[in-house]
This record gives sequence, structure tokens and C-alpha cells, in this order.
Amino acid sequence: MTLSTQICKHIYETDGQTRTWELDFPILSAEHLQVFVRDAAGVETLITGGYEVNIQQGTVIYPTVASGVAPLAAGQFLTLLRVTPPTQTMHLTQQGVLDAEELEHGYDKLTMHVQELAEQTERCIKYTPSSGKTGADAESFLAEWKQTQTAALNTALASVAQTETSLQAALSTEETTRAQADLSLSQQLQTLSGLVSQRASEIIAEETARQSADTSLQTSLTQEASARIAADQALSDRIDALNFIQFVTVLPASGNSKYIYAVPQDETDLDDYPIIVLYIWNTTSSTWNAVGAFSTNLEPASLLTKSEAASTYLSQTDATSTYLPLSQKAAAGGVASLDTYGKITAGQIPYATSSSVGGIKQSFDVSTGTWTVITEDL
Repeated sequence: MTLSTQICKHIYETDGQTRTWELDFPILSAEHLQVFVRDAAGVETLITGGYEVNIQQGTVIYPTVASGVAPLAAGQFLTLLRVTPPTQTMHLTQQGVLDAEELEHGYDKLTMHVQELAEQTERCIKYTPSSGKTGADAESFLAEWKQTQTAALNTALASVAQTETSLQAALSTEETTRAQADLSLSQQLQTLSGLVSQRASEIIAEETARQSADTSLQTSLTQEASARIAADQALSDRIDALNFIQFVTVLPASGNSKYIYAVPQDETDLDDYPIIVLYIWNTTSSTWNAVGAFSTNLEPASLLTKSEAASTYLSQTDATSTYLPLSQKAAAGGVASLDTYGKITAGQIPYATSSSVGGIKQSFDVSTGTWTVITEDL
């Protein structure tokens, strides 16, 4: 055969399901294959049975179903390693037949030996080419290697010690910082507790003030309700005392002084609303007194004619020419007022301080309103 690859080993990671593994390197016999299993702890075991090798298909089955062993759990490793026996089975006779296939088989076996030795050499500790050491120097080499490893280990331990010292210092600093932080936190908690207590007192005081305010408000509301009842009653009493309008078509012979009587007219205002004249009954003189007029949109049941209204009421011009304003009564430049006897009051008459009527002299005392005879010595 032709050996186009130098591979003589393959390592597979198991998954808990796979049983069939690819044999991707050449092998002369199934007996030349070794199977190793390394568990999760790193312990490696040579498997001596429970597997099948198929050189033609290039597969290895492990574990077989017939073995009753479950597939390798995940996290383990399966290693396939070719180990060709270091023997030479080719026999050539003098002047015999030279079999090319047998020669190739012998060369293949030698090549496989070389590949397997190379695989082992790669896993060995080796000297540098210029060291001049041989296998006999292995003990001294291992001692030097041990010394080197020991020095490296001591250096690592010193570094670890230094790191530990640094960590201790950092830890001490952290503990100091934490202690200070705890102290600060404790002080803040005490301050917060005081604030909470103060706030609780303020809330209690506020609640007390609110209750007092509620009580005061309730009292005020009660007083207001009482005052409102009294005001309503007073308003009701005043309403009872007020005059109400009675709408009539014509004035009756007499009326009630508590009421104002409204009589509709046949005239309208500028907006065509009827005019209503208001009357009040004068109980002293037993007469009707007109108190005013206004327009409304009420439809009167009976209306006075325009001529009746004109003959009954004075126009503004007639009133101005017929009556004097009250501002001129007992005023300078106005008219005198009369007393209950129809006479001009004394206060509006100019009095004389002396008189000689009938040859008798008299004087008038304004303060008493009397005359006094003046006697003279003859």
C-alpha cells in the first residue's frame, strides 16, 4: 500500500451517544490497534475487549452493543493508537521468486514502525541538539530539570507570598475602610432614626392640628348651618312682609296694602311689549295710588284705550307745567310750606323786633315768640 499520511493516532471526545469511531490511518491488522479511554479525572485505561475493528470500512465500534456497556459519557476521551509489532516476517530465498507485493508489505511495516517511533518521540523529554547529552545523562538532566522547576516553583511561591502580603494589606485596608463605612452608616442611621422620630412627632402634631381644625371646621359648619337657618327664617319673614304683585284686569273697589296691583294698558313700548301700570292701596285715604309703569310681554286680558290713558294720566309735559318740584319747598327762591292749620310756619315769616301800633310801643322776643309793651317815662 501507499502510506501518504504520517498519522498513527486519533483522539476523540465522547458525547454519551457515539459508538462508532472513524479509523482514519492505515493499519496492517486489527491486532495492531490499541484503544485507550481517559475519564474526566484524567485516568487513562487500556481497553482489552468489547470493541470491533473493521479495516475495510475504516471504523472502530466501542463499546459494542453486545458488550452491554453504555456509550462513553460526555467529557471523556477515546484514543485509537496503532502499535505495529517490531518483527520482520518477509523471507527471500536465493535465486527464488522476488514478490513485489511482499516487498511492499515489508517496506510498509518498516515505515509504520518509523511513524510510531516518531509519535512516541514527540511525547518524550528531549535534549537540545547542542547539549551533547545522551540517554545516560537522563538522571543528571532530570536533576537539573528538577532544580530548574524547583527554582521556578520557589519564584512562583515567592510571588504568591508577595501577592498574599499585598492581598492581606489590601484586605486590612478594606476592613478599615469597611469599618469606617459601617461607622458612618451607623451614624447616618442614627441621624435618620432621629429624623424619622422627629417626622413621626410632626405627623402626630399635624394629625392633632388637623383633628382640631376638623373639629373647629365642624363647629363652624354647625354654626354656619344654624346661621343659615336663621337667615333663611329671617328671609322668609321678610318675604312674608314684602308686597307681592297681583295682576288684575281692573282695579277692585279696595285692596290689600301688602300687594301691588298691576293693570295692563292698551299701549306698548318701542318693542311692542304691553305697558302695565302699578297701583298700591292707601289704607289712610282709602284710595288707589299709582306708583309707576313698566313694559312686559304679558298679554293683558283687558286693555285701556289710548284716549282713556291720556285722560287718566298726566303726560310728562303736563306734570312739569302743573307741579312744582319738591326741591323748591321751603327753599330760598321757592315756596313756603304750610303747617297742619294751613298757615305759613313761624320760621318762614320775618319778625319785627319793635312796633308802634296804636301809639303803643312793643318789642318782640324771638326766643319766646311774645310781644312786650314798652313803657317810657313822660
